Amino acid sequence: MIREIYALIMCGGKGERIKDFCSDKSMLEFKERPLIEHIILSLKKSDSFDKIFAAASLNSKATLNYLRNHDYFHEGSLEIIETSGIDYSTDLVYTLEKLNPAIVFVIPADLPLISPDMIRKIITSWDGDKPSISIIMDKEFVVKLGLFPTILLKLGDKEFFHSGVSIFDSSKVQSGKKVKEHYIILNDEKLAFNINAKKDYFLLKSKINQGL
Repeated sequence: MIREIYALIMCGGKGERIKDFCSDKSMLEFKERPLIEHIILSLKKSDSFDKIFAAASLNSKATLNYLRNHDYFHEGSLEIIETSGIDYSTDLVYTLEKLNPAIVFVIPADLPLISPDMIRKIITSWDGDKPSISIIMDKEFVVKLGLFPTILLKLGDKEFFHSGVSIFDSSKVQSGKKVKEHYIILNDEKLAFNINAKKDYFLLKSKINQGL
């Protein structure tokens, strides 16, 4: 059976580490566009998805309003799924169950350097047999960039940071049941700039002068 391939932007979080700086980090500007707009455009330009979905909650009211007024929303290529915003895992499982059955490319709304080529590269790593794959980066690589993302993993004797990008077979995701993750290491600056804190944002802004 050929299943549809969806992109899912997660943008309903509380932004606890940056809320003293802004109320809705997806709407922070980079190169005269909100962070989330960079994600939407790269997903669209990748030509890899049957539809783009955004999981948003009342935690991110500005983002929700922005999406509702987006041209892609009005033309039907972008759909909004409203979530509880309780936490990331709850919102993700709820949304994946709504998108069952499909292959779902999950990306956070604050990864603005992601490119269409990078998206296509990650999708080609999906072999279809696993319930999920997640893209991780060596801790040393990320720290050298001056970043310290939220999710730290230890695999064997090495430490890694989660990029926030995953692919799920939604038919194998059920509430209350843990999905076995398989990991792919991909050290790339475009995946490292997940904006969790104020210093991450200013470091990202400095990249404009470097032509990124």
